[in-house]
Amino acid sequence: MTKGQYSVSDAVLKKPDLLEREETVLRDITKRSGFEAEKRLGDSRYWTRDFAGAVFYLGKYQGKAAVLKIQGTKPPIAEIDQIENFAAQNQSQVIRPPKLYGYLKWDETNKYEALFLEEVEGKPIVSCPTNGEELKEFFELYQEYRQNCLIKPWLPKPELTLPEIIEADFNNWRLIAKKLYPVHPLRKANDAGLIGVVVAKLKNEYQAYEPQFIHGHFSYLDLLKTKSGEVILFSNLFWKYKAPWYDSVFGQHWFRYRLSSIKEIAPKEVEAQRELWLKEIWALAQNEEDKKLINLALLERAAAGLNLDALSVDPKIPITEYLVEATRQEVKRLL
Repeated sequence: MTKGQYSVSDAVLKKPDLLEREETVLRDITKRSGFEAEKRLGDSRYWTRDFAGAVFYLGKYQGKAAVLKIQGTKPPIAEIDQIENFAAQNQSQVIRPPKLYGYLKWDETNKYEALFLEEVEGKPIVSCPTNGEELKEFFELYQEYRQNCLIKPWLPKPELTLPEIIEADFNNWRLIAKKLYPVHPLRKANDAGLIGVVVAKLKNEYQAYEPQFIHGHFSYLDLLKTKSGEVILFSNLFWKYKAPWYDSVFGQHWFRYRLSSIKEIAPKEVEAQRELWLKEIWALAQNEEDKKLINLALLERAAAGLNLDALSVDPKIPITEYLVEATRQEVKRLL
C-alpha cells in the first residue's frame, strides 16, 4: 500500500468481518450518536459477494434526514478528513462532496468509523447503457473536476516511485485473484505471462513520470446531479496518487463490466458502448504525449481487468465470456 492512501487490495486481503459485525456495530453507533436507522441502503463490495468494506443506512441524525456510512476497514486517512480537505480547497461552483453532518472517528475496539452524510436526491450522469449526450456531460464534469477540484493535494506525496506503485498494485491484485478465483473457467494459461509483459512495459514507460494526485474512483456511479444542477462527488475515501490520466479511464473500465447486467446484451452492443467512451477519452488529448499516456492508462486498466476485474463478472452470464476475451484482446492491442 502507498502510505497515506486507502487500498482496496489491503482491505480485501485482510478481509475484516463487517457483515458479521454489522448489527452489533449499528447498535453501538445508535447508542453513541442517536442515529435512527430506517432502511439499509446497501454495501460496498470489492470483487466478491461475501465481503463488504462499508455499509449504508438511511435514517435520521439530529432531526435531519441523513445517510450513515459505516466504514469497516481502517483507512490511513479517514474519509472524514478526505471530505473536509476536499471541501476546504474545492473551487468548483458545480461539483462538491456530500455535506458531512457529523461523524464518529475510528473505534479501535469495535473496528469502524461512522459518517453521517446528507441524503442526496439526484440522478446519475450516465445510464447503463449510455449515449453520446450523457458521456459528453460526464467528461465536461471531468474537466471541471480537473480544473477546480484539484487545486492543492492534501495527501503527502508517496514514498514509492510510479513504477514501484505499479508493481505493488499488480502484486496485490495477483494475490487477490489467486485468493478469490484460484480456479476460473475463463482464465487462460498464458494470461499471467501477458500481464507480466504489461507490468514490465508500464514500469519502463513510467520511469520519467511522477504520480499524480487524483480522485481514484471517478466513475459514472460516483456522480449524482441534483435538481438544482449541483453535482455531488462520492467515494471520497479514494483520493490518492496514481498514473497520469488514470482518472479519465477508470469510469469506462468498470462500465464495460457493468454492461453484463443488461439482459441478453450482444457483443456488438458492448463494442458500441465502448466506442462512445473511447471517443470522449481520446478527445481529452492535447498532444502526442497525452495520447501516449492515455494509451498507457488504458493498458494498465485492461491488464488489471484481465487479472481480476473481468473475472469478477458472473461467468454464468452469457456475455461474460466475451467481456473477458475482449479484455484480453485489448491488452494485446494496446501493448
